[in-house]
Amino acid sequence: MIPENLKKSFIDFHKSIISNDVIDPKTTFMIEMGAAMAVGCYPCMEKLTGVAADKGVSEAELGTIQAIVMAVSSGRVFNQYREVCKRLE
Repeated sequence: MIPENLKKSFIDFHKSIISNDVIDPKTTFMIEMGAAMAVGCYPCMEKLTGVAADKGVSEAELGTIQAIVMAVSSGRVFNQYREVCKRLE
């Protein structure tokens, strides 16, 4: 288990990032969802999907976030394999 002081530090850090004064809350939420999808964090995706409507994020917006993450991920794989092929030349 994570020691309580470290757990509190992480929670405080997370809250400060999510409640930033730079990016509006809806956009921050969508970035958080995209990041959760990109790193494959199932607990985060479940939690965020459950509150998406409350944050003003529609099903269409969630699908668009998913599509963007998929496109970026496919580009990563494409370029990684291209790099491997170049090394073998």
